[in-house]
Amino acid sequence: MFDKNLDAAVIAVLLTLALGNTAYAKAGADAKAAAPKTQAVSQTLTVRDDSNRTVSLTLPIERVALLDSGLGTVLSALGVLDRVVGTHQALQNQLFSAIARVPMIATYAEINYEALAQTEPQLVLSATSHHGYVSESDHLDEFGIQFVALDLRTPSRMRNDVRILGQIFQREAQAQRLIDFYDRYQSLIDARLASVPEAERPRVYLEMHAGPLHTGSPQSQFYQQVELAGGINIARDLADNALADDTEVSAEWVIEKNPDYIVREVSALGYTAQDRTPIKAMYDELKARPGFGNIRAVQTGKIFLIGNDIHSRPGYIVGVCYLAKAFYPELFQDLDPQGVHREWFALAHPGAALAGIWTYSE
Repeated sequence: MFDKNLDAAVIAVLLTLALGNTAYAKAGADAKAAAPKTQAVSQTLTVRDDSNRTVSLTLPIERVALLDSGLGTVLSALGVLDRVVGTHQALQNQLFSAIARVPMIATYAEINYEALAQTEPQLVLSATSHHGYVSESDHLDEFGIQFVALDLRTPSRMRNDVRILGQIFQREAQAQRLIDFYDRYQSLIDARLASVPEAERPRVYLEMHAGPLHTGSPQSQFYQQVELAGGINIARDLADNALADDTEVSAEWVIEKNPDYIVREVSALGYTAQDRTPIKAMYDELKARPGFGNIRAVQTGKIFLIGNDIHSRPGYIVGVCYLAKAFYPELFQDLDPQGVHREWFALAHPGAALAGIWTYSE
């Protein structure tokens, strides 16, 4: 049996040690909480953009301004919309509610460089033509802001553009998922079309959303989608046209070509479209043009309206699937374009349900 006085002394020592350990542990926890968070390690990335500029960027990019709608779609798929500090008018809709309160710095008509500078971006992402193109880069140079110009409209460039954005935002795996999606459905379509000789492929007139009788030559961002879907774009003859993006043709030219299908890209179709009445009015206007009643596509009712977000934007492969099904209903009997569309939505707009009117045909 222990001496009571000795027991008391031992207990006192043990208590002192216990309390000391507790205080030590608490001090360690407090020091850990007070310590600065580990900063992301800076890296340098050099990219070649679609305007043939070589740009060296310091990563990570945490603040970015967007000057085009396609950029928003890809950044949504990459999961980095929270890094957007300035946006384009085209992204001011319910589909991009995550950046609804972000300042709008560009419209279809202009870029507000002063408002852009006030958002203090590390990087500006622009288009390569039309709205959202940084044509006066000296304005950005004044503020020490770099920019990268990406097309994000032409199918042949799409994979590389998505890959570049994946590198810029260090989201390579998410970018690869989009690229795999493009490849999976294009490979399916290509495999089926391999057995269809060119002489049996439908001839197609594509009219872009710029207005009646505006089409694109083979250099255009609007040209390839028809051919990827197995059609022969009648604008092949315009190969030497200097206007790569927008070529205006005559009604007589279209009538003479006598296409089997007419595809019209319509900006009013898409996620926010709810009323078919104005869409039908466009359809009826096209049919009623003088002389168009003599065109095979009009006579057979093979007119197809399609939203530009699934035609000349990052979702282009969805439009290619819709067109392939329209051109070859038997060959693609088991292809469900709307199912492909839902898949795309799950990738590009996580958490959002497919809604709106995207195509129209009778």
